[in-house]
Amino acid sequence: MSERSRDKNELIVNYMFLRQTVGWIGTLLPIVLLAGAAFTSNARPDSMSGYYYTDMRNIFVGTLCALGVFLVAYRGYDGVDEFITNVAGFAAIGVALFPTKPTVCTTGPGACPASSVTRLSTHQQVVGDIHLVLAAITLIALGLMALRFAKQNRQRFAAENLIYRASGMTVLCCVVLAALSNLLPSSVKGHWPWLFIFEALAVFVFGVSWFVKGRTIQGIRTRIQAWHGGTDNTSDPGTGTSPVNEPTEQATTV
Repeated sequence: MSERSRDKNELIVNYMFLRQTVGWIGTLLPIVLLAGAAFTSNARPDSMSGYYYTDMRNIFVGTLCALGVFLVAYRGYDGVDEFITNVAGFAAIGVALFPTKPTVCTTGPGACPASSVTRLSTHQQVVGDIHLVLAAITLIALGLMALRFAKQNRQRFAAENLIYRASGMTVLCCVVLAALSNLLPSSVKGHWPWLFIFEALAVFVFGVSWFVKGRTIQGIRTRIQAWHGGTDNTSDPGTGTSPVNEPTEQATTV
């Protein structure tokens, strides 16, 4: 019984670690891209995908691939969850491997970014279109994932359900607004990177929903209490939540 209990606790810790990692990736990616570009170059792409053509390329690609692997490795409550997370995971990896279209600039060599082109090749056009479709699939799947969290959650966690629903609807609204931002006139788009703002907001709130799902705040509070000698023995020190209250999911290890 003790061995079985230990194995069960390890699986719960693995799940919590997986959820918290996804949360950190989602919330930090937009911030890291902005901060990194500020220190490494003067480029300010209009979209998150545009950072592929900056010094932040490796960070952008590596982070999306890591996010995709974590989502594919995650096992939810049922087949629908597994389908959505798999779609989101593979699509996120595709977004990283199929770069967006480079900027088309005809002003002149001195006024155009080094990564820009005077015209798109057929290959760049096709790859860019694939990237656009995969990016839309990824964001829509992320929004549905957050909404599914509210469906799965127990009724007594009303505050968490509110966060899940708000996160899911925000992500889906950002997808629509990001698409509509392409219709804005150049004079309006030139002042603010609307596409980046909507994409970054969608990814950030998605990360927040996984923060809540992974009990990240409770885990941080538990560690702080442990440092001050006030750990609550009823909670798991690695997750900040009691294993007894954790809903049953398919077991997986990462």
